[in-house]
Amino acid sequence: VVAEPVTEHEILLYEVDVEVAPSERYARVLADLLQRRGPEAFIETYEGWNFWLSKAMPELFGNRSLAEATQSKWLATLNISHPKVVAELVTIASSLRAVDGTDNPILELPALATVVSLYPILNTAAKNSTDTKPSACTSILARQADGKVLHGRSLDYEPRDPMAKATVAIDFHRQGRRLYRCLHPMQYPSALQWFTCVRPGAFSLSVNARSQGVETEHNASFDELLRRMSAPGVELLGELAERAMTAESYEDALAELISRPVVSSNYFILAGAQGQGAVVTRFGNESSADVWALGSSSHVSDGQPPWLRVQTNVDHWVSFASGAYATHRRQHALDLFEGIGQHSLDKDSFLDVYFTTTARAGSEQRRAPEDTGVILRPTTIASLVMDPNTSLGDKPDLKYWHVWAETPSIQPAVTSAATVQV
Repeated sequence: VVAEPVTEHEILLYEVDVEVAPSERYARVLADLLQRRGPEAFIETYEGWNFWLSKAMPELFGNRSLAEATQSKWLATLNISHPKVVAELVTIASSLRAVDGTDNPILELPALATVVSLYPILNTAAKNSTDTKPSACTSILARQADGKVLHGRSLDYEPRDPMAKATVAIDFHRQGRRLYRCLHPMQYPSALQWFTCVRPGAFSLSVNARSQGVETEHNASFDELLRRMSAPGVELLGELAERAMTAESYEDALAELISRPVVSSNYFILAGAQGQGAVVTRFGNESSADVWALGSSSHVSDGQPPWLRVQTNVDHWVSFASGAYATHRRQHALDLFEGIGQHSLDKDSFLDVYFTTTARAGSEQRRAPEDTGVILRPTTIASLVMDPNTSLGDKPDLKYWHVWAETPSIQPAVTSAATVQV
């Protein structure tokens, strides 16, 4: 394996009982994390998200009175339709106040509930391209020659540095039995979390943002978003992911991801311990889903071979030739994997692809928004390879789970597309 390109945070590991009430579930995690790393990572993240909302949606957040009215409506809707979110937020706010020692207005419940909901709110912005801070997660499924599937994940979001500082591993238990392990930025309540999880012997799951393409929420009014949030049975991205993680099998998890109505568009990437794998595209019309499985035709995947599924932040049927955002990052990963080949692929060579800081040749100038083909990017919080076939150790395998302490930087393209350079 090539050397890690930047320094890393220690991955703190905690245990959480899924049967504990939401108001108490993460209290011990937060108390220990805040003692070790302080409250600044949370405050800086929330203030950054609040600033982006005010700039992206001035009609809702452009001044104090508008913001307060919007925040009150949002919190009221959460209280009625998603009360577990509010219960977790009360604990986050009280935990931060206990160590921060200030009365920061961002910790007032209406403001906090709104900023942690940045993604579903920004996805209604009046456009159909990307949000103001384009998401850049890269999830990859690759079937090895022996039929086993590996699942790669780069978790990207901003503000990168403070989010990385508060990213931890959690083992979720029920009645003393470990069910699954996740990597979570703790600034989020679970219902709005970007799940990165593995249930050993069953499946693994990652979630990517979808902010462009057909059937998105763009141009929906805030009142329409509130209506969707209030519709019976409709779930936020983390609520659906958490439901899938409690399933006993790949098939049951896939059925949940396909069938449940959703508030916002997302990609759910699922790998099975028996060689299965699929990317589920959920649309902003609450119910529709597209399932792009390993082994399916390359005609609907812009030429990706049947053993490989590279999912960035663009629909798999959108071609590289379209020039759409995230197609060049997808193409660079595809080039690198085809250079490795299915028969030579292992966890080490898989991880090398995620360490790619070099631009794709010919894509160097795609910087507004950034889509140079780099996979380990300035927004990358964590890079990991999950294997649903193997049991979990007492701690995350630090050879394949990395949370970056420094911001990666984009390097110039190399001459060979099959070369991984960091």
